[in-house]
Amino acid sequence: MDRGDQGSRRDRALRRTAYAVAGVGAASCVATVPVHAVLSRRIELSELFWSDLVVGTVWPLLGAAVARVQPRNRLVWPMLAPALIGPYHLLAYYAGYSQLVAEHPLPGWQFGAWLGCWGFVGYYFAPPLVPLLFPYGRLDTRPRRILAWTVIAVATTGTVAAMLRPSGTDPVPGLANPLGVRGWEWLHVVMYASSATCMAAGTAAAGLFVVLRTRAAHGVERSQLQWLMLGGLLMALALTAVGFTAGQRLLTDLLMVAGLLGPPAGIAVAMLRHRLYDVEVVLGRAIVFTLLSGLVLGVYLAVVAGVGTLAPGSLGGTAAIAAAALLAAAGRGAVQSAVDRLLFGHRHDPYAVMARVGRHLAPASEPAEAMRLLVDELRRALRLPYAAFTGPAVTATSGIPVPGAGWRTVLCLALGRKVGELHLGRRRAAEPWTAQQRAAAEEVAARAATLAYAAGLVEDVARSRAHIVAVREEERRRLRADLHDGIGPSLAGTAHQLDSLARRATDPGLADAIRVVRDRLRTTVGDLRTVVNGLRPAVLDQLGLAGALRELLAGYDVPTCRCSVTAACSELPASVEVAAYAIAAEAVGNALKHSASGRLTLTAHVTAKVLVLTVEDNGCGIPPRHRAGVGLRSMSERAAEVGGRLTITPAPGGGTSVQARMPLPPEETHAPA
Repeated sequence: MDRGDQGSRRDRALRRTAYAVAGVGAASCVATVPVHAVLSRRIELSELFWSDLVVGTVWPLLGAAVARVQPRNRLVWPMLAPALIGPYHLLAYYAGYSQLVAEHPLPGWQFGAWLGCWGFVGYYFAPPLVPLLFPYGRLDTRPRRILAWTVIAVATTGTVAAMLRPSGTDPVPGLANPLGVRGWEWLHVVMYASSATCMAAGTAAAGLFVVLRTRAAHGVERSQLQWLMLGGLLMALALTAVGFTAGQRLLTDLLMVAGLLGPPAGIAVAMLRHRLYDVEVVLGRAIVFTLLSGLVLGVYLAVVAGVGTLAPGSLGGTAAIAAAALLAAAGRGAVQSAVDRLLFGHRHDPYAVMARVGRHLAPASEPAEAMRLLVDELRRALRLPYAAFTGPAVTATSGIPVPGAGWRTVLCLALGRKVGELHLGRRRAAEPWTAQQRAAAEEVAARAATLAYAAGLVEDVARSRAHIVAVREEERRRLRADLHDGIGPSLAGTAHQLDSLARRATDPGLADAIRVVRDRLRTTVGDLRTVVNGLRPAVLDQLGLAGALRELLAGYDVPTCRCSVTAACSELPASVEVAAYAIAAEAVGNALKHSASGRLTLTAHVTAKVLVLTVEDNGCGIPPRHRAGVGLRSMSERAAEVGGRLTITPAPGGGTSVQARMPLPPEETHAPA
């Protein structure tokens, strides 16, 4: 059986397990209601809370829905944990009936009684672990892993304490724990401490991670996390309000139901990945409402706790609430702006976007680098999943587009001429495009057009320079060939003829005069050879570039030298040949003098109309804070002259790698010697 079949069988088994757990849990919760109603007439039972039944039904069913799509998603299991609440009630009722009603004990009642002491522990695991694992079931960072394992350890400790505490079962107070250890009442403290740690501290910390992840996420994942945040805020508001409903059991239970439905409701909407709604505005308003409501309640509670004389409904209490409400109303705009900036960046403030983008362009040394910084900062400022600029002179990309969402395109014009396009990735296919966002994009597009125009000018200058250098070197090669093969031999032959004429001359004075002319001519031939050698390295014409590069490494025992030059390097433009030879000679010389290496490698090959020349050693490398000398600057200038680029990086395993990438001019400039 191949791995694919094994994986499919495993997925089917996981799905069936999730369906069974969720089905049993939901059915047990439904059955709990009539069983409680009947049995409560005969024995004393604890009150039945609808919030328990909602958690035991909705959370597991949603976990089963996730398992249907992603059975290996670890989010499924904490979602299924509350499924134990239904069997926890039913089996405790079974044990209570067996011991307190039936004439003879029923089989397995001890297990039911024991489960009735700890079957509520789904509350320990689900609320803190679900936000940490949502949406893909991964714990990608070390802090999240530490928090998750801490929650699991604390929740497990609380579960064990609940299993062994000497007390009655929760659904049936008159039924004792059959495994309770006498004298270990301290386990109650452990259980309650674990509950508080997981439900309060663990859930709050997990919520903080959701906020941080939402800020860093983009696209579909960002929307999913935003829905979970919205559900978490609903739960936080409901549980906060529960503290003000003491003595009102029905209202308390309804608030608990609403709060505990918040996270699964948010997850349910978020998991509809192809039908996501725009929740950003709702989320922002919900956060502001939560903060301001907390402010009002906090001020009131602080006054009550500090003075101790105010009571709900009293004049002082009303005045405290009114003052807090006025303060919240006055600061709502500032709080809303701060929340919008935190969640959504500066997408609603074009001037803030321009200011932020402009500040980050200062370190750029050339238009192409400035364009990369502009695109990257624009994506961050607008909280976009993807931003890019495309044009004939420069291209820059930041982020990854959301599949199926597409992007908006803004034309970039300079001096009335199109110089490129700015692409802004959508988070969703149906995302709205506000006037403020359009204005911000157009302002940045104007700045991008200026940079693109400048990049085009720089490229034109570089291309012209490379063309001038190419023409110059071709002319030098032609002149060298003409002088070396034509004028030089002609002058040397004339000198020989004068020497012969001087020997035949009968007049001693005339012979001496001829010899003077001969010597001057030979000096001229020497000077001509010096000029010829200065026009172009002679070794290039004698051996070609491949032979000249091999000659650079010939004769060395230490370091061990290896040269690899492909056949495509045999016929190159004169400008590229001279630049490549000069760079290789300088790089090899530096390695031999300063690297103390035991191995030196020189490679040259042509790929995609670019000559790639690499000199690599395994020596001591270049110090981190070195000052570029004449040699390094000379190599960079040689590469730049022909439109190329020189990079110096640490070599794998130690040493230095010098690489020059030089584009080949158009075919018409190729004129092999």
